[in-house]
Amino acid sequence: MPIGREERGRAPRRGELRWQAGLVAVLLVGAGVLGYLWPSAPTAVVRTVVDPVVMARVEGLAAPIRAAAAESGLDPCLVAGMVHAESSGDPRAVSPADALGLMQLLPPAVEDAARRLGVEPPGREALLEDPALNLRLGAAHFAWTLANEGGDLERALVAYNAGRTKLRRWIREAGSYEAWRAARRRSGDSPTLAYADRVLALAEAYRRRGALSAAPGQP
Repeated sequence: MPIGREERGRAPRRGELRWQAGLVAVLLVGAGVLGYLWPSAPTAVVRTVVDPVVMARVEGLAAPIRAAAAESGLDPCLVAGMVHAESSGDPRAVSPADALGLMQLLPPAVEDAARRLGVEPPGREALLEDPALNLRLGAAHFAWTLANEGGDLERALVAYNAGRTKLRRWIREAGSYEAWRAARRRSGDSPTLAYADRVLALAEAYRRRGALSAAPGQP
């Protein structure tokens, strides 16, 4: 019904106020979710919405995460952030590209990491059934990637997510990693940088909680 002069001038009813407040809440939550799924700002200002169920699931893997991180010289909170972003802590996660398990591993990464660790390359079921093994291989692969990307965490996460071959092509086309990164930051259209931002923000969230930072019984 069209709103007349009297209708426009009256005070809103209680039900309308509740509806308006609900709409504002939905819009605010939606803005937060969009910022989480597609962050375009540097990690320091990313506001990460963390699913407490996923966080508890990942923290339930604290012991094998710490062991894998220690073996490869990594921060366990960083490994936890990768597990959270890659698989939501589901040991049997399988991606559309057939990446497997907690660290979403593909065959070439599995074979290389297994060789560096001195173990037999596991088959598909082992990668899905043995979370500790998947974590060891994923941590070893990322440690190697990090070393080969000059110790730059963001750049190594981009390489882990997109593949080093693709990153090399991007760098070649842009002239340098810094030039590629600056262009993608300006455009805000890089899922790989969004992934790196998210992992680093998640690592900080796990660091604040403390469950991954120290072994049981330690402060």
